[in-house]
Amino acid sequence: MRLAVLAALFLACSGPASETSDASSSGGPVSSTTPTTGASETSGGEAAWEIGLQLDGDHGALLSVWGAAPDDVYAVGGQLTSATSSVGALYHFDGVAWTQQALPADTPMLHWVFGVEGELWAVGRDGTALRRAGDAWVATATGVTEILWGVWGPGKDLLWTVGGDGVDDAPVLLRWDGAAWAPELLPATGDSTGLFKVWGSGAADVTAVGDRGLALHHDGAAWTVQDTHDLADLISVWGHGPGEHLAVGGRANGRVARWDGAAWTGETLAVPGLSGVWMAADGSATVVGMQGTIAELAPGSMVLQPQVSPTYLLLHAVFGFADGTRFAVGGSLAGPPPYVGVIVQRGP
Repeated sequence: MRLAVLAALFLACSGPASETSDASSSGGPVSSTTPTTGASETSGGEAAWEIGLQLDGDHGALLSVWGAAPDDVYAVGGQLTSATSSVGALYHFDGVAWTQQALPADTPMLHWVFGVEGELWAVGRDGTALRRAGDAWVATATGVTEILWGVWGPGKDLLWTVGGDGVDDAPVLLRWDGAAWAPELLPATGDSTGLFKVWGSGAADVTAVGDRGLALHHDGAAWTVQDTHDLADLISVWGHGPGEHLAVGGRANGRVARWDGAAWTGETLAVPGLSGVWMAADGSATVVGMQGTIAELAPGSMVLQPQVSPTYLLLHAVFGFADGTRFAVGGSLAGPPPYVGVIVQRGP
């Protein structure tokens, strides 16, 4: 049951497994800089998306990617090994190749990675929160056992992490004060059973989104519910300033919702469900989702500009840089485990 629940949270409606990847038949991670057929053709003279890394069933899928620079990027994920257990994985890109990094013993599947002011964090299943200390990752007690899906903060002494299983749990929202994690006081959140991502433009402008269209906003003093006029799950959020937040989600169909500083507006799109979003400083955004979907959104727009994807695997998260470099990660998350994984990337 728990495996089926998690697969549902990973947007379990993508294409047939036979169309996704043959990585499960390989002996281990396979690095690649050669795009699949057709991936070399892009519109507008942009660089092509190509496969950066494929992971087999021994290594699992990837769920988040973040970097301080195009040659200093981290991706996290892992594999479900049973209905109640999993194993985490973390990879680092140095501008040339992806290399697996050591994690503490018994680290479960990781769902998000984030860095600020030189510090790195990763969160995941079983209430796990890891903090980079020197050259090692160290587990930090959170006081919860629920799945943690996202983490963000404006500084190393102020972060939030969000979670909940999307089925039975109440939404989880914890705050890091530089020394410890503690639960935040939340308003009534109705029948929502999880928060999936959190992002902000500063300590007084933080948005968390989740199950059944839930959106919470923190103004520096308290969390309040924002009406998204939506029952579609919102899976991820990013933005550019207090008046420009963009959330994506949906299941069978993708959903895009925009916050303009006063209200949310949304549209259901004729594409499969969307899972990840990253926004550049000019307000343009890259979104990813089921069936290898990659698309761009112009500032303020709800119209997707599709890009040629080198994979049919579900892409769960995306991150980019000002020079045009982009990374997206995912895997066979729309089906049952064991998962295979993929990293796709685009140069400047």
